[in-house]
Amino acid sequence: MKTIIRFDRLFVASETHGLYFDQRFSHAINIISGCNTSGKSTLIQSILFTFGINDVKDGLSEIINYNPIFRLDFVINKGQGEEKYTIVRNSGSIYLREVGGSIVSFHGIDADTRVEHIKLKEKLSHLFGFNMLLEQKGELKKASIECMFLPYYISQSVGWVYLRESFSNLGFYKDFKDTYLDYYLGIENTFDKEHFYQLKKETAQLQSKISSLNKYSNEPRLVVSKLLDEEFGDEAQKYIDGYIQSIELLDGERDTYTSLCNKLSLTRNHLKILRRTKRNIKSQSYNDIDRCPACTQILPYSLEGLYSFYQNINDTDKLLEKINSKIQEVQSDINSSLTKIKNLEIDISIKYSYFIEKKSQNISFDTWIDNKANVRLLANMHKEMDEHTTRVNDLKLLIDGMEEEQTLFLARFNKEKDFKDIFQRYLNEMQLFNVKEPRYTELYKINSFPFQGVELHKTVMSYHFALNHLIDKTAEIHRLPFMLDAILKEDIDDRNFDLILSFVGKNLSSDTQSFISISEYTDDKSTGGGEKVSITRRAKVQDIKEKYFPESTSLFFIGDGKNERSFFSKPLDLNLDIYVDTCQLIE
Repeated sequence: MKTIIRFDRLFVASETHGLYFDQRFSHAINIISGCNTSGKSTLIQSILFTFGINDVKDGLSEIINYNPIFRLDFVINKGQGEEKYTIVRNSGSIYLREVGGSIVSFHGIDADTRVEHIKLKEKLSHLFGFNMLLEQKGELKKASIECMFLPYYISQSVGWVYLRESFSNLGFYKDFKDTYLDYYLGIENTFDKEHFYQLKKETAQLQSKISSLNKYSNEPRLVVSKLLDEEFGDEAQKYIDGYIQSIELLDGERDTYTSLCNKLSLTRNHLKILRRTKRNIKSQSYNDIDRCPACTQILPYSLEGLYSFYQNINDTDKLLEKINSKIQEVQSDINSSLTKIKNLEIDISIKYSYFIEKKSQNISFDTWIDNKANVRLLANMHKEMDEHTTRVNDLKLLIDGMEEEQTLFLARFNKEKDFKDIFQRYLNEMQLFNVKEPRYTELYKINSFPFQGVELHKTVMSYHFALNHLIDKTAEIHRLPFMLDAILKEDIDDRNFDLILSFVGKNLSSDTQSFISISEYTDDKSTGGGEKVSITRRAKVQDIKEKYFPESTSLFFIGDGKNERSFFSKPLDLNLDIYVDTCQLIE
């Protein structure tokens, strides 16, 4: 069953500047409009940033300077009804309110390599049913949050020119393109040459051990007993001393972990009190009718009182910033302590098992403890041979199962055929009839297109729509809203203007939400010199919506639709319900 994610409402507020942005979304198509640099891309990037995608941080630098709180209400549907969630990002922390009202927090998520950001990635992967693995430095790791959004987000800056680069640095993963396409198209790639040879090598080693054990099991009892007495006496004492020391270190680190958890709890309570204090301070005003909220005494207006009022706010802001930083530091210390505890536990287990399983001519330490009982020795050796034999049989089955390279090629071939049919149909709709070479039409071969300008724009758009259409056919895949930033180029002519908008309005997926951004211009139909201006500057987005898109399409403007940098255009009311709820959520 697919996992469908829908965005219901975006709320971004700057308490320090007293401004906010608030927008509810349609379940179908959402057209985001406004003049150039009004904040259309900011809206889409704010959604991504709220989910912990730090790659868009540079694009949001102006907004982040306002020290805002980002909140997104979203819905997950896995075929058993809708589940409502709220995610909030504030001051390097993310808070996720789950079904039932429980809140999970992640402190210190401004870098993708931090422990808390990895925890966030794992949480979102679980919620979205996202299981993509990528190879990095010889290890398989769960794919980043960016990979969850990659096929569903086309950025204005590079998304209409380069494929799979709406987010940066993903190409550094080994075989990223093939792994990415295999996952989203539902192709299971179980063949790994490196792993294949490792299994072959392990099989040969185990067969050699089985042969050696057979040989050693026939040695005389006295020789075996002598070897045990001479080799293991000193090692037993070393083992005991080392084990005691490791246990003491483990107990000490557990005490440290408990202390840090208590410290984090106290600091969070401190933060909660400070936030309430700040709201109470801001609710006071200094005039001759104000009364104390506690004793109802009239509070006289004075310059000294006004100064004290603003000084209290400034002091509280500084302390809030300090406490937020402290929470992240303590959380980092907790993660480090927990890592040390796990490492100590693993170290103790390994050392203990090492000595218990250590062999002298494949005779175990257990045998020495059991008073040189040869019957026990032989039983242990036969048990080990049985285990090795079972493992060899399992390895042979794994090796036989891995020889599926032809099956993989066939699965990819079938998907490429499906993609090519869809892609070619979309290219024809865009009146692009010269895209014929296999390297530009076969999905696993496509890296770029040899075009420029509007022709490249239409080709890349056809590619993304075809891939999204194909992903929709994959069972048990997550489906995020399709987000297309800046679907029109400024230098487009009338014919291509009509082609692109007709194509988009006709082919947007019906199973998910869609977000598209289109600029609104206020130019007249001709310039002062009588020269006709571009169709993109003449057209009104309201007319575009009515002509090219279904009736269920929602159109909204950033700010008033006429001014630049108008994302924050509404004065913040501290009693606004969603703002109060957001403050309570992060306390």
